[in-house]
Amino acid sequence: MFNEDRFIRSALEALVNQDYDNFEINIYDNCSTDNTQSICQEFSDKYSFIKYIRQPKNIGAAENFKYAQENATGKYFMWVAGHDLWSDNLITECVSALESNPTATISFATSNWIDEHSSPINSKQSGWADTRGLSPIARFHFCLWGNMHPILGLIRLQSLSESKPVQSVIGADLVVLSELSLKGDFIHAQSAKWSRRHFREDESYRQRVKRYKSKSYSLLDKRIGNTFPALNLAVELMKVVMRADLTIVIKTITLLVLLPTMTLKYLTSVGQTP
Repeated sequence: MFNEDRFIRSALEALVNQDYDNFEINIYDNCSTDNTQSICQEFSDKYSFIKYIRQPKNIGAAENFKYAQENATGKYFMWVAGHDLWSDNLITECVSALESNPTATISFATSNWIDEHSSPINSKQSGWADTRGLSPIARFHFCLWGNMHPILGLIRLQSLSESKPVQSVIGADLVVLSELSLKGDFIHAQSAKWSRRHFREDESYRQRVKRYKSKSYSLLDKRIGNTFPALNLAVELMKVVMRADLTIVIKTITLLVLLPTMTLKYLTSVGQTP
């Protein structure tokens, strides 16, 4: 996380108040320049299960996410944003779902949107469906066209560790989710609630790419693949398919379908207005 002093206190309070008592919170501060450090240090001093780690310099969003993943321990893992909120039963319900479904890779909560004052944004809706009963390829394509909300769900750490680490590319969350979708189901823990905070102005695709180029995100560099981010994302997704435990026929068909699919997704994104 980076410069989250507006919301980090309420986020940490929501996590501390979880009714599940066997977890730890590792805060990876990407060299914030506001009051994030002092607030996080306060919580770390107060709670023995909270550890505060500050990067010596801003290493970019993807690298910070990767650092958190590589230093994770335990059976389950969850990336959390320093500005969101969660119901106090979220970890309990998601753990229960994964324990009851040992081949599943992610359990995620019901999402809703809140504004900077934590008031519901009823005009903004996001959905997702449980993937149980779908084939691996069906799960993969379901993931391609869905939103990225499950990336902030509870993930089976073994499945995540067997996947390629987070890449510094636009669409890194889609790459991770796509690989996990080929390994197992995504389960909707319906009674758990996740409040995703919307505090930025609505962005077009081009504005979002510009933000990702900024120093605090560092999701684009001078490599040709990142000069054309949609192409780079398609290449990374092709690599996901090639690494998957699928027959050569299924891999070939999926690869043939993937490129036009990503082209359509790109054209749809570019055509969106702020």
